[in-house]
Amino acid sequence: MASVDRARTDSDDTGFIKLIHKKNGTVLGATVVNARAGELIQEWSLAIDRRLKIGQVARSIHVYPTYSMGNMQLAAQIEMDRLLKGKLGVIGRGLARLVR
Repeated sequence: MASVDRARTDSDDTGFIKLIHKKNGTVLGATVVNARAGELIQEWSLAIDRRLKIGQVARSIHVYPTYSMGNMQLAAQIEMDRLLKGKLGVIGRGLARLVR
């Protein structure tokens, strides 16, 4: 929560968001620990119910500055890590070596 601007502004940046997901990005479960956990968990509940993938949550529009940006930031981080570990990351690292 320390990277969520609204939480920092409100001096409420203690806590975390944790996701459990399949390798393909499908959200299986979530834990939110924060004073606003009840508000934040709703998005993950919907993602589980609708079988959304993390990338879909990362690409959805989130209002700024709100606590829900924490959900988007985490989803974007996980999606980026997943992409960089896959074929896209291998290609990108190969291209970076050629440019040097």
